[in-house]
Amino acid sequence: MIVRTAPSIRTYHKGKVIFHEGQESKIAYMIKSGTVDIFRIIDRKKTVMGTLRRGDIFGEMSLLANQKRTSSAEASSFCELVVLTEEMMNKLFKASPETVRKMLQLLAKRVAATDMKAAGSEQNDSFLALATILDLAYREFMYIPRNKQREIKNYKMGLSVVSYTDTVKSLAAFSNLEIESFLETVFKLRLIDMKTVKKGDKSAFVERYINIDNFEQFLPNLRNLYKQMRELGSNVDQRMTFMSFTDLARRTGSTPDLIYKKVIKEEMPDNLLFFNREKAIEWGKGKKPNFFKKFRRPRKALEDLESVDDFIFIDNPTFKKALEGFNYYPISVLYSAMDQQGRDKLKKNISKKVAQILLREPPVDRDVNDSEVLEYCDELFDKVRKLKGVK
Repeated sequence: MIVRTAPSIRTYHKGKVIFHEGQESKIAYMIKSGTVDIFRIIDRKKTVMGTLRRGDIFGEMSLLANQKRTSSAEASSFCELVVLTEEMMNKLFKASPETVRKMLQLLAKRVAATDMKAAGSEQNDSFLALATILDLAYREFMYIPRNKQREIKNYKMGLSVVSYTDTVKSLAAFSNLEIESFLETVFKLRLIDMKTVKKGDKSAFVERYINIDNFEQFLPNLRNLYKQMRELGSNVDQRMTFMSFTDLARRTGSTPDLIYKKVIKEEMPDNLLFFNREKAIEWGKGKKPNFFKKFRRPRKALEDLESVDDFIFIDNPTFKKALEGFNYYPISVLYSAMDQQGRDKLKKNISKKVAQILLREPPVDRDVNDSEVLEYCDELFDKVRKLKGVK
């Protein structure tokens, strides 16, 4: 039996169910004392998703995402619960940015536990969970004090997609594909705006920023649109097909080796790439920790050197000696087709004067297969082979 000890506090004895999965409700709870188990019935068995303690908040999805209960809650010891209404939550959000941060962390952890223990949960739970995390993350972003805003790169552009993705992935088991699919969907629904800034002249990667004109209405508007689309039978979840590097190379007339190089040089956007989660985790188990901390390019024999990307295989004394016969123009041509690692190596092996000119007036980028680039590459490699005594 539920005993009301105060208008806003409810008490439950051990073993008493607080609410059931699937119920509709407009309240959440904060634990004043005691412990609560969050559980779901999976394959007809009770599966505890986690045990919550004093200060923890649960049942928040009913308020934040206007959802039915996505799991059940049971008192695992005698507990006192503070009842949280939608009005109370909104007041807390406006009064305390720390409340937003706390709710964001709690929500993300709950999604993580649910995802790990009930992978078969419905897709709309994930969509609304990602929307709710975005809503809270954007609130936290908007409440950052002015004196702290200048410390954040491109703060005026909006909430960084990288920041939002990191927040989700650090606490919840969502893939990049799920996050990208969600952002693209809400962008197409005109619920958010996206601004992009290119990262460097050669890179295909861009920095993206999220803007929400009226973030107070973002979640209510999203819920209404989502409900209407579901009632009309529309599917908001993007169905994506995938291909391997070999398939992509075949479709583009390239080779898998060149596709890998494009990835390494950041000439392909990261939202094209993904790992099969289960296979990647299983594969990673057999690798030593250092495997993921160091990268060693395979060595190439002198007779196999063919492009500016291969300059890194030449030792510095030989490279410096071979460059002595080149004036500024051929050096600038080679520089224009190099990645950052190659450019750093080149600058170390030419005169400071020429290096300063390249930094001050960088040449227009060229493709590694540009005719002049290949011509000067061949000339340089010939000098290197002669210096090494290779015919």
